[in-house]
Amino acid sequence: MIILLYFDWNGSRRELKEWNDKLTESCENTGIKSMGLYGSMNEKWNYVCMFETESYDKFLEMCRNVGRPPRMPHHISEILIPQRL
Repeated sequence: MIILLYFDWNGSRRELKEWNDKLTESCENTGIKSMGLYGSMNEKWNYVCMFETESYDKFLEMCRNVGRPPRMPHHISEILIPQRL
């Protein structure tokens, strides 16, 4: 499954990079594939991170290792589940 994490960021680029580095390390420790940090095409959100994981529980475990920084006032997760038609 693919999980998208949309979020706003009101800190510096350096702080964003530090948080992203911690997130990437947590992904490696929990077996989640980080697919990168992107600028969001949606006007409501500043950025989006993409992850590939086996379950939402693993994603939550990874997030608990990092925590939400104070520079991230809003965020939302979107789960993309493959469908067979």
